[in-house]
Amino acid sequence: MMTMEIHDNLAVFGENECIYQCVLDDFKNAKFIGIITFNISPSTNSQLLKSLQEACLKGTDAVVITNIPKRFPSYYGHQYALAARNMIDSYMRQLNPQNYGMRLSPYFSFHNHAKIVMTDNIVYWGSSNYSDESSRNFECGTISTNKELIGFLKDSLFPEVQRKSVPYFKYNFAMAIANIEALIPACKIAREELHDAAFMPWSDYDTNFEEKWIYRTTESGLTLKFLRGFTEYFSAFDDALNVIDDIVDEYSDLDELPEKVEILRGLYEDYMRSYDSFHESISLLFEDLEEVARYDTSDEACGIIANDYGMEAFDENFDYYAEKAMTEAANKYEEIIIGSEQTVRDALDSLDSMIEYFEQLNINLHQLLEVSPEIDNTSVN
Repeated sequence: MMTMEIHDNLAVFGENECIYQCVLDDFKNAKFIGIITFNISPSTNSQLLKSLQEACLKGTDAVVITNIPKRFPSYYGHQYALAARNMIDSYMRQLNPQNYGMRLSPYFSFHNHAKIVMTDNIVYWGSSNYSDESSRNFECGTISTNKELIGFLKDSLFPEVQRKSVPYFKYNFAMAIANIEALIPACKIAREELHDAAFMPWSDYDTNFEEKWIYRTTESGLTLKFLRGFTEYFSAFDDALNVIDDIVDEYSDLDELPEKVEILRGLYEDYMRSYDSFHESISLLFEDLEEVARYDTSDEACGIIANDYGMEAFDENFDYYAEKAMTEAANKYEEIIIGSEQTVRDALDSLDSMIEYFEQLNINLHQLLEVSPEIDNTSVN
């Protein structure tokens, strides 16, 4: 048994209303949503599941642990097994992680009767299930914003119940798919931003007035802030597949890994090598571009005046030498920026390769998804 002393709680009671509405209202602010319930609504129009789906599709990670009513250890007649199979199918449809952007991790605990609905900011526990039908009943419970309690539930209670439950997928790496599916459009957007920072549309007599993209030799968008922000952003995806490494660790005591776990390990190791190589190559390319990003034509012109024309650039001659220095500084910048074009193209090619790699990895991971066979115990075809 787990126990904990708590304070600053609010007792809630109600009928014909959702008594944990304040928790639902916090879904939009949450980085984590945790739900333990005896049941969920069988309705395809469930407002509670819709609220959960909206949060997940916006990037919030969620865990739902539920029992499945009518599912029993064994069945004493075909009609009972059939009723259980129909209920199991309903729950599998309602909680399919693919409908939640792979941000939902469903688990099934066939001995659970607890009810908790929480975010990383606020928690409810009491009599009310996470089902629309519960709002029709008289329900009661407790609301708390106690940070110690919330941390205990998120980091201790939920993992313990998950460990004793059956995951939706046999190998629960849906979060890795969610991360890869977030990384693919991020790479595409980053590529577009890099392209637009370095190239611009152009048309003239030489192009028959057809618009073409040419490399910017003036007013480049390759600023130091842009380049550093670009590399820092991608460093956040270093651990995108860590959940797969955790799965492999679960089988580390075996002499031989299950076939799919072995494949997952290979994909994880390949990802780490590919990602490290990609990140290193992009970082090196961007180091080469820092000269472009740091270059300031006005500062360079001032340096030219001071170093090359210091004896001549004064009085009535100053404007002439100032203009001359600005021209030289602009010409030098043009030489540097033209010399950087191939580096930018190499960076764009590297991004194209990684996008292609991530898309194939996503396909491979989807092909390895397998529903846990322990969920359906009815033997009904």
